Amino acid sequence: MNEGIKARMHPSLPLTPNVTEEGGRHWTDDEVRALLCVWADRSVRERLKSTLRNKCIFQEMARQMQRKFGVVRNWKQCRTKYKNLKYDYKTAKSAHAAAGSGAGGPGRYMKFFEEVEAILLNQGLENGTEEMQKRLYNGDVTAGQLQTPPGNTRSITTSDNEIIIEIEDGGHY
Repeated sequence: MNEGIKARMHPSLPLTPNVTEEGGRHWTDDEVRALLCVWADRSVRERLKSTLRNKCIFQEMARQMQRKFGVVRNWKQCRTKYKNLKYDYKTAKSAHAAAGSGAGGPGRYMKFFEEVEAILLNQGLENGTEEMQKRLYNGDVTAGQLQTPPGNTRSITTSDNEIIIEIEDGGHY
């Protein structure tokens, strides 16, 4: 059954078009950052290295990207981007080697080169996702995660169990 039809039948399911239907929508830098943060997790890296049948791993990665970063991509899109990042990394590494050391670093040939290299070579990622977030967001571990929208906020506690948060929107509460 088509995912779009399923989502209409079950409103709780997010509408995530399948790759062939949408023609492979380009990934934004923030979406790539979210994928890199999830991929950097030690357990994800180990599972990806240890199995060839990895659909369930990419399904979990897609769920984590949505839950932690608000990025909605399906497992096939995540798998394709993962494979493309690995291919681009190898290509950039080869291009750098062919050009010689005077041509600048291999990062010149690929965006996010250093981050992909850190993941593939297991460098400086003891805390996995947290370390990758520090790299990608200049030390801010909470950057990229779902947060309250910008604007002035105030919270009012009405009882022990209830908090009301109001977000200012153009001067109106």
